[in-house]
Amino acid sequence: MVVTACANVTAGGKGFSGEIGVHNDDMIPGLRRLATTIQDQGAKAVLQIYHGGRLCPPDLVPNGDIVSASAVPAGENEPVPRALEDGEIKEIIHAYGEGAPRAIQAGFDGVEIHGANGYLIHQFFSPHSNHRDDHWGGSLKKRMNFPLAVINEIQKTVGDHAKDPFIVGHRLSPEEPQTPGITMADTLEFVDVLADQELDYIHVSLMNFWSRPRRGLEDTRSRLDIIQDRVGNKVPVVGVGSIYSAEDARSAIQSDVPLLALGRELIIDPDWVGKIEQGKASDIETILDTNGQDRLVVPNPLWKAIIHTPGWFPGVD
Repeated sequence: MVVTACANVTAGGKGFSGEIGVHNDDMIPGLRRLATTIQDQGAKAVLQIYHGGRLCPPDLVPNGDIVSASAVPAGENEPVPRALEDGEIKEIIHAYGEGAPRAIQAGFDGVEIHGANGYLIHQFFSPHSNHRDDHWGGSLKKRMNFPLAVINEIQKTVGDHAKDPFIVGHRLSPEEPQTPGITMADTLEFVDVLADQELDYIHVSLMNFWSRPRRGLEDTRSRLDIIQDRVGNKVPVVGVGSIYSAEDARSAIQSDVPLLALGRELIIDPDWVGKIEQGKASDIETILDTNGQDRLVVPNPLWKAIIHTPGWFPGVD
């Protein structure tokens, strides 16, 4: 299964230059080419959909209008977003719902709701970025209302438009470094609720598959093992993070987490899966070739982000 890069559901949700969009019908032909290209190679095609919220660069959104759950910047020297009004929140939820039928029209096999990595859904769930005291915030339960409303709207539109089985997954980040911030205790309550939403999977976004909780839980197991133990009997869990070599994958498979995802490693070596299938695991590249942009066919904006972010990829200092 190939999950695309994130596609913004509104014009105001664009988080980086060159991003794909799903916010109007004009996008469908291009999205169809993308889905067909993936499927022609034998994989299921899943469109990741999202809104960047306070992480959107002002020069990429209409009128530079950066929005979030509350007027809290992502960090020092970052723009202060405008807190969304109730009606605007409902419009964005509707936009998420409209993204799914467009994905269906484009021929995708499913959508992944990107609720991780600090984007808008994450911002509503986080006590760092959500200081509201209305229906959309004020308690852990109320901070779940926005992501749950998005899931509900998407499942409704999928039910109305999909003629064949259509995947709906949800991606989340289990913890935040900030205080206040999302803790493992918060996430376990959240995944309990997500497990009852008839999702096809929960994708746990991590830099390291084997990482352990920071706070909020006295447990020495990995975050993924804890989440799998909590809800794995109800919904499939996808694990990701620092799976570079065949040995890394074998170690991850030995956990109870049933599905593994590769992200950065497929940029380092796009032929990873093929090498496994051909019995050439020893030929897999696990360190980024910093002179290999053309060979790896990585577009300039992503390449610049990689090269200028130390530690993000093995080989980038």
